Formats: sequence, C-alpha cells, structure tokens
Amino acid sequence: MKNNTMNIAYLILAHNNPRLLDTLMAQLDSDQAQADAPAHSTAPSKAHFFLHIDRKADIAPFLGLADRYPHLHFCRDRVDGAWAHFSLVEATLRLMRQAMQTLGTPDRLVLLSGATLPVQPPAYIASFFARERGANYMDAFAMPNEEYGKGLGRLEHYWIRRSPPMHRYRWMLQDFINAHLPRRNFRRAFGPLQPAAGSQWWAITGEACRYVLDYVSEHPRFVRFCHHTDCPDEFFFQTILWNSPFKESLRPTLTYTDWRPGKQSPEAINGDTLAQFAQDVVFNSPHNNSPLPPGEVLFARKFDEQDWPVIEQLVALLQGKAARQAAAPLRESA
Repeated sequence: MKNNTMNIAYLILAHNNPRLLDTLMAQLDSDQAQADAPAHSTAPSKAHFFLHIDRKADIAPFLGLADRYPHLHFCRDRVDGAWAHFSLVEATLRLMRQAMQTLGTPDRLVLLSGATLPVQPPAYIASFFARERGANYMDAFAMPNEEYGKGLGRLEHYWIRRSPPMHRYRWMLQDFINAHLPRRNFRRAFGPLQPAAGSQWWAITGEACRYVLDYVSEHPRFVRFCHHTDCPDEFFFQTILWNSPFKESLRPTLTYTDWRPGKQSPEAINGDTLAQFAQDVVFNSPHNNSPLPPGEVLFARKFDEQDWPVIEQLVALLQGKAARQAAAPLRESA
C-alpha cells in the first residue's frame, strides 16, 4: 500500500448495458467519494477499474467511459465468452494479470459482473476492507455437493461450449456425451487438490491473487483439463485457494444473490429488495445457492437496465447512507 492509500482493483466482466456499467463505476469511484468525504474519514482508497467487454459485443458504446474514469483500463485482449465455459475463467485471469501488472500488488481485487451495483458507499467499502485486510471473500465448499448443483459430473464429463455454431444442438449432444462417453479421470489433473466450488464473484487480496496466478502458470495440466468442464468459473479459483495456505482466510462472498431453489439463474433486483439494502449492514439472501451461512455483503446482482427506476432508487439510497455514515462519527463524539 502506498501513501497509506488502499488500492482496490475492480475486475468487471460485461457484455452489454453501458449505462448500468457507468452507474456501477460512478458509485465506486473513490476520487469523487473522497472529494466529498469529511475530514474524519479514516480509510482513504483508490478505485481502479479493469474492464473486459466480451469480444462478441461492440465495444464502441463503452469507450466513452474512459473519459469519465481516468483509472479505467480496458482488457487489451478480449475473450469470446460463453456461459458455463472456460472462456469466463480466461477473461478473469486476463483481468487479474493486467491489474497486477498495472498496480503491482493491489490491496484488494474484486470480481464483479456488469449487472452489479454496490449496496454500500465507497468509504464504507474501503473501511470494510481495511478492517478485514487478510480475509479472502470467495465462497468455497467441498465437491461433490448435489444439493447445490455442484456434482462431480461437472468434472467427469466432457462438456461442450454452449454457443454457436452448436448452440441449437448443445443439450442433445451433451446428453449423448454424458450417457455414452467414459468419464474423465479428473484426479490425474487435479493431483492432491480437493475440488471445491462456490459463487463466481469474489474479493481477494493481492497476495491471494499472486498465488492463483503462480499456480496457473506452474500447473498447465490442471488448466487444460478445466477447459472442458462445466461452469469452471464456479470451481477453478475456489479449488486453488481451498487447497492453499489461504484456506483459513476464506469467507462467504460479498455479492448479494437471490437464487431461488429450482431456478436456472438468480432473481433480478426489484423495488421490494431495496428495503434490505437500506440497512446499515446488509446481509446476503438466504437463497444464495450456497451451504455457507449468509454473511455481510457490499454488492448485489442482478440489476437490469430496463428497470431504471430501481437503479435510480438505489443510487438515492446510497447517497443517503453516505451522508448518514459521514455524520455518525461526529454525532458520537458530540
């Protein structure tokens, strides 16, 4: 950390909704937050944004963001991403490497989607990370866990990419593969690693990030095997850190998700959810698709640009929280 300022690298995976993405960065922009902060603010921070726009998407609508956010860095080598495919892991790894190359070893790296917004002001987020300096917020629990959809079939079957040109026939072909091809021996590639899984979204320390990148560089067989697994973004990083010296530092994710049983994706945030985000401390939904107890969260997904009034309400809510939090120490000392 330089000059007693906490460097937070926000790694953002996006493919659409540039207006929502602008709002996300505006609400995390520490420069503006600290310009408005009172003198008693105790956790100065610098937000840096590392943005990956899916290669299939037109990047032009996003380029203007660089004029508004001088600490925004676009991923230089974009990936053609596909749901449940290793391409999402690869895009994340590229952002991690770029952040480390740009900042050295930042205090914190936070992986977010472009459909995410914070539920706390940036000063609160910086103070939280300052208190929990050694914690790594990444859901991780042992596989298999069939109750939460994390069976060993994710590793043992050969999984195809779920995108064109096979998109139309993907499930028919995948069902055939699962029924007739022999199971893959993941133990050969994993070695002593116990598979672990959890939410894709995490907030880890610079030291933990360095460990992950070193492991990836030193274990190409593990990486190659994961190219044809199911949803590797939900076990690749988790397995590495679960089996590392950082295991005891792992904590539940900081991203709120309302994932109802039997649903294929989380619920979109609506006006009914905002009351939870108005609390001084915000906790994850009990429906968060994890056996881990729901802990405190700093972010939430998924927001939809088509429901802009909800986003405006959240921005107003965050402004009110920032004002209350800034005034609280003064009231306590009065």
